[in-house]
Amino acid sequence: MAEQILTQVEVDALLRGLSNGDIQTEAEKFEEKETGEVRAYDFANQEKIIRGKLPALEMINEKFSRSVRTPLFNLMRKSVDMSPESTKAVKYDEFLRNLQVPSSLNVFQLLPFRGQGVLAVDPSLVFLIVDSYFGGDGRFHTRIEGRDFTNVEQAVVKKVVDIVFHELATVWKAVHPVEFKLLRSEMNPQFVNLVEPAEHVIISTFRMEIEGTSGNFFICLPYSTIEPIKDKLLGTQRIDASEVDLKWAEMLKEQFGAVPLGVAGEIGKAQISFMDLLNLKSGDVIQLDRKTKELSDFQVEGIPKFLARPGVMDNNYAMKVIEAIKGERS
Repeated sequence: MAEQILTQVEVDALLRGLSNGDIQTEAEKFEEKETGEVRAYDFANQEKIIRGKLPALEMINEKFSRSVRTPLFNLMRKSVDMSPESTKAVKYDEFLRNLQVPSSLNVFQLLPFRGQGVLAVDPSLVFLIVDSYFGGDGRFHTRIEGRDFTNVEQAVVKKVVDIVFHELATVWKAVHPVEFKLLRSEMNPQFVNLVEPAEHVIISTFRMEIEGTSGNFFICLPYSTIEPIKDKLLGTQRIDASEVDLKWAEMLKEQFGAVPLGVAGEIGKAQISFMDLLNLKSGDVIQLDRKTKELSDFQVEGIPKFLARPGVMDNNYAMKVIEAIKGERS
C-alpha cells in the first residue's frame, strides 16, 4: 500500500493551526486533563490552615476535667461530673454563630501571650449552676429567651469561672506556665470581637453534669495566641510527669532494696608474659600497679563505684569504703 503524503497546502494549514492554538497536541491534552481548572490564589489572605490534632491540649483537658470536680463539689455541695467532649479548630465566626443568646461570655487573657480568649457558658448550664448553688434539684426549668442574667446569677457564675481558671492554670504548668486573667463578662456574642471572623480558633468543649442534669461550656483560644507554643501542644508529653507518687516510689524502693548485688575489691593489676606465666612457682612475687598506701577499687556488679582501703576484720579480708568514684569510671 502506497504511503500517503500531505500536500504543501495541507502542511501549511496544519502548521498555522498549531501556532494559533486551534489544534491541540497530545501533550497539551494530557497536561490539561492532569491539572484541571486553575484557581486564583490570594496572597493577601492571612487565613491559616490547621492540620492534625493537639495531643498535649487534649491531655490538658482530660486532666482538668478530673481535677475540677472536687472544688466544684465544695462550692455547690453536689456531685459534679466533668468530661471533655471535643477539641477542634473552626473559624471564629462559625463559633459565634453557634452560641445562644444570652450566653455567659467571660473574656480572658492568657498571660504571658498576646490576644484574648473567651469561656462561653450555655444559658441552660448557667441556670443549672445557679439552681444547684442555692439548693435546687433542677426540676424547674427557667425561661432562657428574652431576658439577661441578673447580678446574682452573674456573681454565682463568676465563682465557677474563677475555679475553672485556677484549675486550668494549674494543669497548664506541666506544658507551659500560664495565667488566666478575667477581663470582662458579656451576654451577647456581638460584643465579643476577639479576632477577625475568618481567623481560626481552637474550641475545647466540656460537658458539666450536676446530679443527672447537664450542660456545655466552651473555651475558645485564637490560634495566633497559642502559636508560640504550638510545638509543645503537638507533643505527647505526659501531663502527670511532674507529679511524684510518693507511695509508688516507696514501694519501688522497697522492692529494689532486696535485690542481691555482687561486690568485689580490686587491690591491683599486673601484666606478665605467657612464658613468665608458665614458669610461675610457689613463692614467686608479682608486683601490682598500686602502692600499699593507694586506695583500691570497690566494684559493684563489675563497675567501680567506690575507693576503699583493704584490711582485715574478724579474721576476714575486708574493704573500708573511703569515697565514691565520680566521672566516667562509675
